[in-house]
Amino acid sequence: MMRKQLAAALITLGALGGLQGCSEGDSATINIDAPTSSNDVVNSNNTTTNNTNTDTGTDTGGTTDPVVECPAFTTEAANGQCVLPSSISADATLVAGVDYLMTGRVTVGNGNGELSDSTTLADGSSLQNVTLTIEPGVNIYGETGTFANLVITRGSKIMAAGTADKPIVFSSDDADITGAGEWGGLIIHGFGPHNECADGGAVCNIDSEGESGFAGGYNANDNSGVLKYVVVAEGGYEFAPGNEINGISLVGVGAGTTMEYIQVEGNSDDGIEFYGGTVNLKYGVFTNNLDDSVDWDEGYQGNLQYIIVKQSPNGSGEAFEMDTQGTSLFLSKPTLSNVTIIADKKAADDEYILNFKAGSGGFFHNTVVTVAADNATPLTRCVNVSGADSEALVGSALVLNNWIQDCAAGLGDRGTLANVNGLDNDTINAVFADLDANLASQAPEAVITATDWNAINTALPESTANPDFLDSVPFIGAVSPSGTNVWWAGWTVEGTLGVPEIAEPTCPAGTTEVSTGVCQLPANIGSDLTLNAGVEYLMVGRVTVGNGNEEIQEGGALAGGTPVSNVTLTVEPGVEIKGKTGTFANLVVTRGSKIEALGTKSAPIIFSSDDEGYDGAGEWGGLILHGYAPHNECAEGGTVCNIDSEGESGFAGGYDPADDSGTLRYVIVAEGGYEFAPGNEINGISLVGVGNGTEIDYIQVQGNSDDGIEFYGGTVNVKHGVFTNNLDDSVDWDEGYQGNLQYIIVKQSPNGSGEAFEMDTQGTNLFLSKPTLANVTIVADKKAADDNYILNFKAGSGGFFHNTVVTVAATNATPLTTCINVSGADSEALVGTALVINNWIQDCGVGEADQGTLSSANVNFDTTSVRVVPAALGSLYESLAPEAILAAPLDWTAINGAFAESVADPDYLDATDYIGAVDPDGSDPWWAGWILPGTL
Repeated sequence: MMRKQLAAALITLGALGGLQGCSEGDSATINIDAPTSSNDVVNSNNTTTNNTNTDTGTDTGGTTDPVVECPAFTTEAANGQCVLPSSISADATLVAGVDYLMTGRVTVGNGNGELSDSTTLADGSSLQNVTLTIEPGVNIYGETGTFANLVITRGSKIMAAGTADKPIVFSSDDADITGAGEWGGLIIHGFGPHNECADGGAVCNIDSEGESGFAGGYNANDNSGVLKYVVVAEGGYEFAPGNEINGISLVGVGAGTTMEYIQVEGNSDDGIEFYGGTVNLKYGVFTNNLDDSVDWDEGYQGNLQYIIVKQSPNGSGEAFEMDTQGTSLFLSKPTLSNVTIIADKKAADDEYILNFKAGSGGFFHNTVVTVAADNATPLTRCVNVSGADSEALVGSALVLNNWIQDCAAGLGDRGTLANVNGLDNDTINAVFADLDANLASQAPEAVITATDWNAINTALPESTANPDFLDSVPFIGAVSPSGTNVWWAGWTVEGTLGVPEIAEPTCPAGTTEVSTGVCQLPANIGSDLTLNAGVEYLMVGRVTVGNGNEEIQEGGALAGGTPVSNVTLTVEPGVEIKGKTGTFANLVVTRGSKIEALGTKSAPIIFSSDDEGYDGAGEWGGLILHGYAPHNECAEGGTVCNIDSEGESGFAGGYDPADDSGTLRYVIVAEGGYEFAPGNEINGISLVGVGNGTEIDYIQVQGNSDDGIEFYGGTVNVKHGVFTNNLDDSVDWDEGYQGNLQYIIVKQSPNGSGEAFEMDTQGTNLFLSKPTLANVTIVADKKAADDNYILNFKAGSGGFFHNTVVTVAATNATPLTTCINVSGADSEALVGTALVINNWIQDCGVGEADQGTLSSANVNFDTTSVRVVPAALGSLYESLAPEAILAAPLDWTAINGAFAESVADPDYLDATDYIGAVDPDGSDPWWAGWILPGTL
């Protein structure tokens, strides 16, 4: 058997969990183990792996590895390889333990034929929906010297989910990974937009790369599958004179497709090319390709982040070659962030590194451009803009932001930025890139304020940045200067990026190492502190950030004239902060200070107790944020406010609705709610007077013994919130809270006694609690003999619930029978004005045929948009009820016009056309992959 050698490392990476279970009405049990992962490199030594079924030399106690046979749809060759057929028309799996060979084109599905409608080919045959699954560690070889290639056609999928220690590798079948042009490549088609598709059409047939058939369509969220930890090497066979194909070609591929941890090495044509489409990519490595490393055209508008390009000294293309071509129906103008380019070319080639032409735009943020020391061209310029159509986009759809310009090989020579005016700005730093062995820039200018993608989109109306996909990170370049996440190490082809130097993580200054890899936080944090990844952090009592929880005097200072401190606590992705079990350990971020907890989907930040697992409750305290935002106990017309806050945490509150207490993004808070006084616990997350300048997105509170999250006044907004198995109320607000919440999942505990939502105004009646919620899914549950309702409005609270699903767990013992309870004349009086439900699926009884009652008998809601039907939750927590699809998206401006009391923020809330927290089309299971496994 021919074998390839790859670098490997021991990476702590959780396997993709299966989405299990299916529900219909109230009879469903939902059990979805979402994938979890960590990108922390434990061992990055260049260990050689061999993905064939051979004896490892390990003593197995007399047992032998099982013999893996070729799957039935393949043919076993004399050397034991499994030869793939030319067409795959039914679901198939390439199992690990054997190698696979392509001797020519292998086509998955038939969607590359000409379509007459969305499900039928022009010849009358039905569109196939075929899934090719490739297990981790599989090698797929193209026969050397042939046009062997794999085509995934539209309507079908590739599910190639490798891991860091078992990447999936495509290459030629000769020895080693050292060639170029030895076989074809990987081609993926989709139904995503392409600017040659007719405007307003229903069916599109674009003739595609490498004579691979037709592709394209009108679905920006189309899903062609998963490429994760996939290496494509040695491709680009010349199938016609002067005509090769790219390592990876993506034709009309949609944003529902997942691409993470991809390398294209040594392709004779481009490394990767995007032909239209909206597909996004994170963690891409493009090395030693002989033409352009990254190319796009025909209206590509996706997002790319964490991209390394290392050009070949024997190549003649650009690091990025960019055009619109096709038609001018819509531009190519993707968004890129955290890019590192090491430019190189053969002698006597163009002197520039990136080339915008033929009407292409593009947004490059947080980018390092440098030149290989032995470059022979010589290179002297970062960016070339060619043609009036691209030149006209400079400053609007062609933008550079936060750059390190080091675009010439000579010592002290940074080259020129561009051949046109308008790209230079005060975020361009013409300095030495100073790349270390990990390819991180150690230039001081590489450390920046984390990018605010919503602000970018506001400032640049042409921007295509997706804030839900792009991480907000405080550095320039593809790799963090801290060295805590050298994400390319251990799975890319050995030697293609050098040898990483991964420092042993240490406790940051200001913390105390109490055991190996465990850093104790101090009781008070009085200056900026970053909690770096690679170690754990321990709280043994209250940890207070800043001093703004002390009483503030008129004029804004503390007693005695001490100023309020402005301290920022930064928490890197993947960090775990643990409260000592059995103590009131908690973190308080006081007004004037900030927490910048910027987790990612693959590396969320977790707060929990310090015992094993995340399955307790009440084992430590919780997370408390204070702010200067309005609170209805603050005196009307005042300038200074001091509200005594939750958990004896000091004073909070003020008069600034836009106050900013920092960021919580991909943050999990679990096992909190310690009883610090008899009958008195704290919430998982408590927000006291927190303003809407604060960003809270992708949060989970799991297993808190008190409420999951509680809003005490304030205007802070939340998107993508998951509240699971909390023993009191899942979501609670009071004291004049008036923010916005969207995409909220509540799954109550069968051992709890609170409500899914507990809502009051309390405090004073200076102003009401009346937030706006949209796209909410509630799976209600409680212990036996508890209140029979699921949401409770009381003490003068209002609230606007739009696009909401309420259903009941099949095993509920209460029993629950009523969606909403409205208690007290002050809340009753708000029904229809400041207490409104709109687009509501009512499934509030136990049993498939029992949808319960909408509300307590003392009130009457407008039921025009109430659907009394089974919720029919699917495995993604999406409602499969036909009634969950709306005729038109919500119009927030019209809603505010119809309800004078509404506080909906049209600039924050998405205009969705479905009921529930998850889109019924399954295109965005936003909670999967980062929450605690088994909690949904």
